[in-house]
Parts: sequence; C-alpha cells; structure tokens
Amino acid sequence: MNDTQSEIQITAEPQTLPSNCLYRAVDRSLHSGLLYTSNPEFATEWMPLAAAIFAAADHVKGVRIGGHEVLVSMESTPDDWRPIAKATGAAIRAFLNGGEACVKEGAGDSMTDGDLWRNQAQKVIDAELNPNLASHGGWVEIQASDGSELYITMGGGCQGCGSAALTMKQGVETSIRNAVPDITAIHDSTDHASGQNPYM
Repeated sequence: MNDTQSEIQITAEPQTLPSNCLYRAVDRSLHSGLLYTSNPEFATEWMPLAAAIFAAADHVKGVRIGGHEVLVSMESTPDDWRPIAKATGAAIRAFLNGGEACVKEGAGDSMTDGDLWRNQAQKVIDAELNPNLASHGGWVEIQASDGSELYITMGGGCQGCGSAALTMKQGVETSIRNAVPDITAIHDSTDHASGQNPYM
C-alpha cells in the first residue's frame, strides 16, 4: 500500500510473520545501522522515531530501524493491518517532517537484556552471515524476538533451498550462539514454499 499525500512517500508491506509490517521511506535513509527496541522508555530516550510509533498504535511489541526501513512488530496478529498501517505511516511521516534524528548516537551501547542480545545477533548477521550467504544469492534476517529467542527468516537463494535446514542449524544458529551465548533458541520462520526463488 502506498501513501503519496505528502512529499515523504511511505510504503507498507506485510511480512512472512503476520504480526510484522515493514515500512519504507522511499527517498531517505533513516539510520546507517540496524537497531531494534521493545522498550518504549528506551525509545523515548534513544530512538525517537520508535517512540513516535509506540505512541501512534496500541500493542506495538517492537520497532526495528535501519537503512530506509522500519519494521514494526505487534504483540499479536492484527485482524486488519490497514488502520495500524495508516496510523504508523502518518507517525513516521510526521516525525521525518520534524527533522529530528531517528536514532541518537550511542543508542546501541545503552541497551540491556533481550534487545541487547537481538542487536548483538544482528551484528553477526551483518558482519559474517549475510556476506557469506550473498555468494549464493541468499540472506537471513531477524523478523522477531521474544526475550532470548529469535525468529529468523531466509531469503533469496536460501528460501526453499534443500540445504536451508542445514544452513540454519550449522551456519546461522552456530554463529549466533557462539557470539551471543545468552540466545536460548533460534527458530526458522521462513515460508520455504513461496517466494521468488524457492527450491522446494
């Protein structure tokens, strides 16, 4: 769904996990890294764009900001994403019109517990896993987290690949657990039967 009523164009795309929706600011970068928070108080202090999203919609579980994108996770799957997408898109647009930084410098160093572990795992994905998987046309990303548990999706050449289970178990899971031992479980949330490059 597109909203072009303002100079800032926001697109909203439902994700494989139905409790998630991805918003793209088409014409601008929001944050050079990739940072997630599930804590509205932390967001108020360190991630003002995330704070605006928490305030705009009820039952937001977490917000991930990186590049041109904002991933919003809800506590449960909404019956209808449209009013949430409209409110969230408006909040993002209004915030960007204000000109404030989406994420303050030092935010990543101030996290604790589950959010810290998720962001540490993200660093492993960015620095180690995705560069290696890119040679096979694939990638992985964290779609959701619950405390010390992560929900990972695979894309590109990894989606539906016959070796996907092995890649997830011996590659993704091992690398993340070695770097972030506080992670207790990693779940594959990929829809391996659909997508542009499924092998199954």
